[in-house]
Amino acid sequence: MNEVQAAPHAADYAEKKATRVRVFTPSGVVEGLYHHPPGVRLSDSLRNSATGERYMMLTDVEMRSTTAEPGSIPDSAPFVLISSSHASLIVPLEDS
Repeated sequence: MNEVQAAPHAADYAEKKATRVRVFTPSGVVEGLYHHPPGVRLSDSLRNSATGERYMMLTDVEMRSTTAEPGSIPDSAPFVLISSSHASLIVPLEDS
């Protein structure tokens, strides 16, 4: 009659889409992958992050400083956190 079924196993991760972006900050330019839910426009995801999150996380990052001495910061990193208040311009480069 009434069969009891186990609940489906929840995924250990959330599905994400990656979009390569270039972020301009007062210190320089950061380029990397911004991860957001699939089906959500990049602009909507960034708007939600800017209002609710203090930092944007980018992966597979390349950096160019406009203020630091050459060689004083790394040219690349596996990930960085950028203060949302310091991102003055965000340009989507391509969908990955």
